[in-house]
Amino acid sequence: MPDSPIFSDNTTTPTLDWFHHSSVGILLLDPELNCIHCNPCAENLIWSRIDQPAGNCLPEDFRQALQPHLDKLLREQQENYATHLLLPSSDEPLLVRTELSRIELSEGVSALFLTLRNSSLGARQARELRVFRNAVDNTGSAVVITNGQGQIEYANRRFSEITGYTLNEIRGRRPSFLRSAQTNDETYRQLWSSILNHQPWRGTLLNQRKNGTTYWSLQNISPIHDELGNISNFVSVSEDISKIKEHDAQMEKMAYFDPLTDLGNRRSFRRALDQYLHSPQEQGVHALLLLDLDHFKQINDTMGHEAGDVLLTTIAGRLNFCTRQKTSVFRLGGDEFTLIFRNCRDQEHITERAREVLNLLSQPVQIGPHEIRVTVSIGITLIGLDSQDASDLLRNADLAMYHAKKQGRNTYAFYTPRLDEEAQRTLSIEHDLRNALNSQQLQLAFQPQVRAEDGKITAMEALLRWEHPIDGAIPPSEFIPHAEETGLIIPIGRWVLREACKAARKLQDMGLPPIKVCVNLSTRQFDDPNLLSYIEEALQLSGLEPRWLELEITESMLMQDMQAAIDLLHRIKQMGISLAIDDFGTGYSSLSYLKKMPVDLLKIDRSFLQDIPTDRDNMAITSTIIAMTKQLGLKVVAEGVENEAQMSFLNRNQCSLLQGFLISRPASFEAFCNSYRQCQHYCGACYKESNCEILPQRQNTSLLN
Repeated sequence: MPDSPIFSDNTTTPTLDWFHHSSVGILLLDPELNCIHCNPCAENLIWSRIDQPAGNCLPEDFRQALQPHLDKLLREQQENYATHLLLPSSDEPLLVRTELSRIELSEGVSALFLTLRNSSLGARQARELRVFRNAVDNTGSAVVITNGQGQIEYANRRFSEITGYTLNEIRGRRPSFLRSAQTNDETYRQLWSSILNHQPWRGTLLNQRKNGTTYWSLQNISPIHDELGNISNFVSVSEDISKIKEHDAQMEKMAYFDPLTDLGNRRSFRRALDQYLHSPQEQGVHALLLLDLDHFKQINDTMGHEAGDVLLTTIAGRLNFCTRQKTSVFRLGGDEFTLIFRNCRDQEHITERAREVLNLLSQPVQIGPHEIRVTVSIGITLIGLDSQDASDLLRNADLAMYHAKKQGRNTYAFYTPRLDEEAQRTLSIEHDLRNALNSQQLQLAFQPQVRAEDGKITAMEALLRWEHPIDGAIPPSEFIPHAEETGLIIPIGRWVLREACKAARKLQDMGLPPIKVCVNLSTRQFDDPNLLSYIEEALQLSGLEPRWLELEITESMLMQDMQAAIDLLHRIKQMGISLAIDDFGTGYSSLSYLKKMPVDLLKIDRSFLQDIPTDRDNMAITSTIIAMTKQLGLKVVAEGVENEAQMSFLNRNQCSLLQGFLISRPASFEAFCNSYRQCQHYCGACYKESNCEILPQRQNTSLLN
């Protein structure tokens, strides 16, 4: 500041430019702390901060802040003393570094010389640096700072926690000691290319800890520039994302892998199949195999779901064992598996591989005390040849697999376009079958059963027929399975039961000798909780007495829950209804259970009569069934009698009842009534206009031809 009135009259002080323009505040005080002189910087620090003009008297707050330090200077007889003063200000407190000196102006005249420096900015920066340093030291991220040559100068506590290295161990080293062999070189080339070109880099690295274990690190590496724009340092901030990666892997596994068998699931299968379809074709043929376990539901129902799970994991292990390097195996769900064979030489090669799978899976499986043999049905389609669409390929394999089941199971079948035609036929049948009942397309045909000893008709079996308005007669073997699968067999079976009872009652109302009407029950009907009420309904509506109704069931229907089936049979028997086991010999029922069943007769399956008398095995089985049945006090019916040789064999073995084309083909109710009215025997004597007698040598004629 320029010369001013604050100077004493007897004191002169030269004025210099450096004094006025100095960035350091300079203040000269007399012993009473009156201001002798100050430069503009000191004036700003002392007076301007409180919006007061400079004067001889120091502001009170400055005087009070200065006094204790001045006293210490004088008390300790020091020549100079330095300290910090914190002065109030309109914005924020002002930190001033002050150096005090005692000087002699002239002999006997002393003064205080003060220099003042504004330390607020530096203090603020130092405080901010301490806060930043503390934050970096205690942050959850690992922080490493290197010099421009990549040598480590600083690493925080979190870095040590993650890696196991202390700062003293790594200071001066390059971070490459963290590198694991599992991160490829290209990643590091991209990293250095970015940061050396003054660009930050972000990515993941698989690093190695001090103890040799690896961890996933999410890295952010940035270059730091000096005043000239040169790289002075690199700062790396990283996170240990190993748990996140582990969680992602678990989620990936849950999304793409079956938890029971650890095989790829349906989603994984579709992804793999899409890759095969869209990747360049290699040498050879790619094949998709769809596998379905045969009768798996029976294992679950009889042994429990835990046993079923053990079986599925065993099958999965065998599939993994029998597949090769270029094969993938998946579990789609339930008991369905898929295999993808890549680069097979030809179809014969695929066939060989499929047979290997069938052979391996057919080996027995030990589940607890039980040894189980399981088979599979396999559908095969050629990837890229049968279709270029994943959904179509899976559908093709599904059609082929069901074709294999129709062929008897435990085999394989290749997809052909003909299977599509059959599938369309199936859809058409299922659709039309829903309308068949309401539009009176369904009819009943009746086939007589006769007593072997005299040919007398004792019963008629009601057989379902479908006359399609366009396709004509559709065989029961074609539409009954679809009725079973769709559940339509329940309303259709209810209708059959009612119509059959009405037919038997109508014969009686016509004054003809009463005979039983035999009605087959399907598996769905037998499991229907409303079965007994439907039987009672049919009897009441028709007026037929229960003793003239006979219900036929198959052995396989009884095997799902034998005791429950026996209980139901007893309830039906208590109604006065006769019971028969149809297709006997093809199922799995044991003699111990057979004795407990309240059945009246057994029907020998027609397959055992084929090739009699040339097939000795069939003859032995048939004669054994007849003898066993008689020992149990039951009647036996041989169905499918088609020639005199079969008839003669059955007579010799004293079969009770006969049924088949030799006696009569199924006929409409009207045709059956007309013939039955004329004669109640099958010998055909009435047609010869001779006396009605049972001839010892029966003619090869039919009652209802």
